[in-house]
Amino acid sequence: MTIVSFLSLNNQEITEQGRQINDVININASEVELDSGSKRRYYRSIKRTFSFQWDYLPSLSSKTIDNRKGRDYLKSLTAIANKIPMKIKITADENAETIDVYLQSYSESLIRREISQGCDYYRVNMVFEEV
Repeated sequence: MTIVSFLSLNNQEITEQGRQINDVININASEVELDSGSKRRYYRSIKRTFSFQWDYLPSLSSKTIDNRKGRDYLKSLTAIANKIPMKIKITADENAETIDVYLQSYSESLIRREISQGCDYYRVNMVFEEV
């Protein structure tokens, strides 16, 4: 099985299991009217926002379909206040893009407990913004 999509946070590969991604570009600009009556637009910043959602994400990395990091690792990222290096690759044709981001929001909900396996399954939502 070949997995094309790739996500790495803080130099650790994150599982593709049940993941969805939404990439938005935020443009912060101001428009100024000149004395001549014409208008100029000044761009203060252009930042990307990445929203991720994992459904039925195991807490243990050993229980993910690709043995990459699971919910417990993602939860540990909430303790990092500094920027986090993120590598992302969507298709096989492109190179992985490295972007410095910070965690804007994190939420999770417990879906199922597997007491016999010692693993819980979660729905996890994370939003990162480019530094």
